[in-house]
Amino acid sequence: MAKTTRELGLFLPPEKERQLRELEGLEAEQQSRVRRRMMFRWMGWGAVAVLLGQWSIGFLSFFTPKRLGAFGGTVVAGAISDFKVGDVKQVRDGKFYLTRVPEGFMALYWKCPHLGCTVPWAPQDPAMPGPPDGGDQAYTDKGRFKCPCHGSIYNRYGQIIQGPAPRPMDHFPIKFDAQGRVTVDTGPSKAISRPVATLDDVTPPPS
Repeated sequence: MAKTTRELGLFLPPEKERQLRELEGLEAEQQSRVRRRMMFRWMGWGAVAVLLGQWSIGFLSFFTPKRLGAFGGTVVAGAISDFKVGDVKQVRDGKFYLTRVPEGFMALYWKCPHLGCTVPWAPQDPAMPGPPDGGDQAYTDKGRFKCPCHGSIYNRYGQIIQGPAPRPMDHFPIKFDAQGRVTVDTGPSKAISRPVATLDDVTPPPS
């Protein structure tokens, strides 16, 4: 506690001492305001830092390619008779989509050729044109693949229609067994790349 002028052995007129006490009170109040202001400022910057940290984590998790893990082997995707033209079925065990187009079947690896994100199927989005030929718009008006990471858009043949992907979606070899089932040979080493989607990529069912 600060000593008074009398305790210090000093003499000041009462009026001057009163003015000094008022100045000391104003200085103390000013220091208190500065401390409060600094506290609120640090609280504000702390809140901004927390928000930026949360945003950064969300940004990285969204744009980082999802790891697909090890997989491979023959996968049964269903019976030929279960599919009609335009159908798209997600087959999680094989990490592919089985698409039924007028010319036959395709098994599209769901890994985006751009940076490896998993590409979802958007059944209510507008259908996409070709290649090959008229693409999906030749036989339907809805459905396309759209990568959530960077916006690449593909039709049912896996052809890149829009976005930064350098080529169509890769696809896996398809066979039909004696029971009329669609079997797909999966695994990273089985994925077939192509510069553009063609009808030669489609596997027609047995007649």
